[in-house]
Amino acid sequence: DYICMACNNKHQPAHWIYDCPDKVYKPGTNQVKKRLRGIHEPSARKVFIAGLPFDVKEKDVVMYFEKEMECGKLTNCKLNQFEDTKRCKGSGFLTFEDDNSAQKALKLNGTMVSWDLNNKSDDDNNDKKKKKKKGVDESKKKELRLVVKKLLNRAVTKKTNKTSSS
Repeated sequence: DYICMACNNKHQPAHWIYDCPDKVYKPGTNQVKKRLRGIHEPSARKVFIAGLPFDVKEKDVVMYFEKEMECGKLTNCKLNQFEDTKRCKGSGFLTFEDDNSAQKALKLNGTMVSWDLNNKSDDDNNDKKKKKKKGVDESKKKELRLVVKKLLNRAVTKKTNKTSSS
């Protein structure tokens, strides 16, 4: 049984909310919200990273920034992935606990990183793979230039694209 959210079925016969006489209709109210989406300044703790290998996992990125580079604690790591293969597209977003950690990560922009994707100690099957492929370890190391940038809000990025094309 459907209950109208505008009048709680005080009007008879039973009706849908879009037919209710008590429904308040304000045309264009959603348009205001659409215009303001993306206008807010993004958090200074959130950074964009690129230059990641396709085989990298979220835990590898977290280990790199937290342990190896000692940037600070990550609260969120989101890698952009291909929908069909679930492999990394080579970019993602990191959210740190504090602003200083994000500033340390931003200083890593342009550094060359060698990603050793074979070096996973928590995999039990990894030992079997290493025994089978002894000479492949060097080819699995990938050295890529890391890109770390501060996030910009959508309005700023749209303006820069329009001005650069004119």
